[in-house]
Amino acid sequence: MKKLIFLFVVLIPVFAKAQYSTNIVGDNSTIYVYVGTINVTSSDLGNFNKLKVDIFGGAWESDTNGETTYYIANRNGLSVNQVTLGSSSGNSFTLKAYQSGTSTNFYVVTTGARYKSFSIKSFLLSPNNAANQLVTLSTTTTAPANEIALTVIPVMYTDLNGNLGLNTLSPDPAYRLSVNGKIRAKEIRVETGWADYVFDKSYELPDLVNVKAYIAQNHHLPEIPSEAEVAKNGLNLGEMNRLLLKKVEELTLYLIEKDKEMKKQRDLIDSQAKKNKAQQVINESNEARLKAIEGSLSRSAKKQ
Repeated sequence: MKKLIFLFVVLIPVFAKAQYSTNIVGDNSTIYVYVGTINVTSSDLGNFNKLKVDIFGGAWESDTNGETTYYIANRNGLSVNQVTLGSSSGNSFTLKAYQSGTSTNFYVVTTGARYKSFSIKSFLLSPNNAANQLVTLSTTTTAPANEIALTVIPVMYTDLNGNLGLNTLSPDPAYRLSVNGKIRAKEIRVETGWADYVFDKSYELPDLVNVKAYIAQNHHLPEIPSEAEVAKNGLNLGEMNRLLLKKVEELTLYLIEKDKEMKKQRDLIDSQAKKNKAQQVINESNEARLKAIEGSLSRSAKKQ
């Protein structure tokens, strides 16, 4: 019995931290929910406060079932990162900051025309306590004074359909992954069609005269998107690799055909060279005979 009581006492703080502390349910009027304060010291070495704000839901509709977390810190300047998983918040709230002396107060502010429905909790990590401290939240309908500009970095975001956005709050619904920035990877595997049909005997290789005319008119290869199209719509890596391979295979076939033509030309040149050499031997022989006849005639004329 004592062991059970001890286990229950130990687990109480865990259960308390796992639960949301405040529910915000109401119409579309604006509500300011205080979620914590970070103090700023004169020396940046003393700025190691961290604030974590968790919000579940957003509005009554089923497309706002996700959880949004704001990670706030003030070392090396104020930093705010946002992660939203599950689905969007339905544009039902935003994070704002207000300056009060050396303190920065943070509020989750309801926005938009939807009726609000979300739960919220906030933890503070401060120099006075190494453990997370549950912040006592409060609400008001009056905007605090001295709002300061706040840049929130959307580290990761998923919408209702599971589409993932990195560094963007607006993942393209037509794609599973939208990245606002550069991507570096060890390997990227794209599953798409290939262009080996170019080597089928039934494939009709485009006439180079027509290709030349197309390039002169459009300033890019047939089937390849133009610079303007790529700037507007981006590039499909799988499709572009297929098209580039197709052009390489067509170019290979053009080169094979040109090589055949050049071989025929070389054979004709070699054949003509042999004929020319044989003719040269005949000419040299005839020239020698002619000189011999001329010499004989000359000697005969002198004897007379």
